[in-house]
This record gives sequence, structure tokens and C-alpha cells, in this order.
Amino acid sequence: MPDRPTLEHVRITALELNGRPIEIRSAELVHIQHWRGDQPAQREWEVAGRTPIEDLHQGAQPVVLTADGKRFKGRVVLSSSSSFGMTAFEAAGLGELLEL
Repeated sequence: MPDRPTLEHVRITALELNGRPIEIRSAELVHIQHWRGDQPAQREWEVAGRTPIEDLHQGAQPVVLTADGKRFKGRVVLSSSSSFGMTAFEAAGLGELLEL
């Protein structure tokens, strides 16, 4: 029985934010499974990565991504910071991540 949330990391191979394709240097989809005793409870998701694009729109927006050979869509709240020509971003999932 897990005493804390379990994480599943999947590499992202393509990403679109607000309908705009984003060049990614590295990115991953993280599924976060919370537990109630030994039973699965709430499941969350988030995206994290790096891109050379410096003008990412922060805040709530639609996302489409490809991970593990499958396409997904959802909504995220994006935050980012740029340094030395690279932008690190994190996006917390809002609601469900749906397979297309």
C-alpha cells in the first residue's frame, strides 16, 4: 500500500499549446496517482519540459500532446521561466486528459 502518490513519467514527442506547435528539447507527461489506503483515489496529470521558445503564453490554455505513440488533448495552466536561451515550463492539468 503506497504511503504517498505514485508517479508515472512518459516522454512527450510533440506538443501544441493554444493551437501553436511548440519545439521541445525535452518534455514529459506525469500521471500522479493518489491513494486511499490500497485503493486508487484521485489521479492528476502535468507536463514539464524545456523549449528554445521564449514567448510562451502563461495561464490557462488548451494543450495537445503526443506521448507513448498516442495523441491527447486537455487544458493546462502553464508557467515558465527563461534563462540562457532556454525556457523551462510546467503545466498543471485541468480536468481530464483525453485520448484523441
